[in-house]
Amino acid sequence: MVVMDAPELKKILHAVEGIAQEAGAEIMKHYAGTAIYTKDDGSLVTDADHASEKIILSRLQKLTPDIPIVSEERSAAGDVPDVTAGTFWTVDPLDGTQEFVDKTGGFVVAIALIVDHTPVMGILYHPVTGVTYSGMGPGTATKVDAAGTRMPITAGAAPSGDLHVLVKNNADIKGIRGYLTHQFNKAASIDEMGGAILASQIADSSADMAVVFPLRRNGRTKWWDVAPGQALVEATGGRVEDLDGKPLVYDANDLQVPPHVMMAPHQARAVVSKPSQNRP
Repeated sequence: MVVMDAPELKKILHAVEGIAQEAGAEIMKHYAGTAIYTKDDGSLVTDADHASEKIILSRLQKLTPDIPIVSEERSAAGDVPDVTAGTFWTVDPLDGTQEFVDKTGGFVVAIALIVDHTPVMGILYHPVTGVTYSGMGPGTATKVDAAGTRMPITAGAAPSGDLHVLVKNNADIKGIRGYLTHQFNKAASIDEMGGAILASQIADSSADMAVVFPLRRNGRTKWWDVAPGQALVEATGGRVEDLDGKPLVYDANDLQVPPHVMMAPHQARAVVSKPSQNRP
C-alpha cells in the first residue's frame, strides 16, 4: 500500500488541482463544437472527454506512478486496474457530458484519491467558471476562484423551512421522496442537476442535501461520479452515507456504490442518522 503523510497529501492536492485545471482548459477548446458518440450503455462521450482523460492520466501517472487509476472512459474500454489493495485514483474527465453537449455549463472535471477503499481527497473543477473545489480531510475544504484566490469553505447556517434537496438527472424521484419522508418527516423541495457538480452546492451549503438514487443500475452509481464529491463534502464537515446510514465503501466488483445521501454541514449536525426501516 502507498502511504503518504499530510504534507505529501497537501503537495499532491495542489498538483492535482493543476491537472484538473489543465484538463478543463482542454475541454473548453471543444466547447464550441465536438464529435459526439454513444457508448454501449447509451450515455454520451465526446472528443472532449477523451482529450481531458488523456491529460489527466498522463499527469497522474507521472505524479504518483505507484497508484493505479480507475477512469471512466478507460474503464468503458475494458481497462480496469487491480485496486484490491484499496489505494487508487478515480477520474471522471468530464462529469456532465450531456450538460457539456447542451452547453448549460453544468459540468466538471472530477478526481479523487481513495485510500483503504475510502475517499481521502477530492477535486472538482468547473471549466466554465474557472472555480476549483477541493478537500483532503475535515476542515480542509477550499474554493479557488478563477483569479487563483483560495478561500476556505465554511459551514453555513441551517436555513429555515422545507428541506432543499438536490438530485441527479434521471433520478428515482418517487423513491427519493419515500426516503425523505421516512427518514426526516419533513417537506422537501427537489431540484435536479447533472452529476458531481451537485456536491459543490452541498459543500457551499446552497442546499441541505443531495440524494443520489438513479433509475438505472438498480440505483447504483459509478465510483468516479461519487468519490470526488464525497471527499469534498466530508472536508466541509458534511456527511455522506448510504440510505441505511452506513458509510460508502469503494470495493465492489462493479465499480459502483449504492444509493446514498450527501448532507451539508448544517444538516449533518442537525440529524442523528438512523437505519431506515422502510427503504424505498
